[in-house]
Amino acid sequence: MPFYGADINQLKTLSKALAKGADLLASKARELDSVIGQGGHWQGQDAKRFAGEWQSSLRPLLVKTSLGIQAASTAVLTNAEEQSTASTGNSGIPAASQGSGSISTAASPANPGMPTPEEILENYQVSDAETTRWPGDWDPLRLVVDQREVTRKEAELLNGLGPLEMNAFKGIHDDAFSVADERFPSGDRNDDQNDAFRHAYWNALMVQEFGAAWAEDYATAHEQLPGNPAPREAMDLYNNEVGRNIAIAHPDAGAEELADLVEEAVRNGDTVVVGQDLLPHPSNEVPMEQTGDAGNAQPAPGEDPEFNDESRTTS
Repeated sequence: MPFYGADINQLKTLSKALAKGADLLASKARELDSVIGQGGHWQGQDAKRFAGEWQSSLRPLLVKTSLGIQAASTAVLTNAEEQSTASTGNSGIPAASQGSGSISTAASPANPGMPTPEEILENYQVSDAETTRWPGDWDPLRLVVDQREVTRKEAELLNGLGPLEMNAFKGIHDDAFSVADERFPSGDRNDDQNDAFRHAYWNALMVQEFGAAWAEDYATAHEQLPGNPAPREAMDLYNNEVGRNIAIAHPDAGAEELADLVEEAVRNGDTVVVGQDLLPHPSNEVPMEQTGDAGNAQPAPGEDPEFNDESRTTS
């Protein structure tokens, strides 16, 4: 009898290998960008010409290739999950991404395929991490960057950026806030559609600039700051993942197109906001003026060792 379908374990192995290759390319792009950006080892017109070529064509090509491989990894994993569903007769909707917090339980008729608010609150949590002041007291960056409290993993990732990358990182941060304010004006920018858009768009832009692995590592480390209310932490982690998936699925999208796609996700309820019950609900089910205040909730418990283990992040 002929065999139809695919070997699920082999598909998952292929997906992991593709993801590892994408991470390696992204890492090498960042490493080269740091070396070329310093410029002290090579001076003159040839050096300037090469640096310009690196920024205008070579580096974007590496990043685009990394995103393409990451998208292939996600597609292969989705095929594995669909094959598993077909083989077992399970009618459940497969998880949408490789994120450790992804689950596949339906939430409501308006947003089929989403986890329930209770499941999002439980599964999208990270543990508190040790913090430090960044930039360090003797770091020259203190001259241009205000010192602030970050997790040690955030500091490690930021210290690995070259001067041009650091400038791009700041630009992404500022753009995420300004575009969110344009598309979803908000009084306090917390727990509502402005917040949902900002986090998703921020992550989408970081994926395009630094690669999916770095973006996930940094965004996850950022949520490990102590004292984060549980529903706000779950909301941010969930929306961060939505934004990264959008960028991975649209590697050629410009900033404006990414913003349109993220806005569509917010209006369609693919992202979540905090409801009056202090649970994360689809962003099309809670009007912006009726979102809750996560500041009234308890800090996040951070009891998911698989997702919050800092060793899972790359250096």
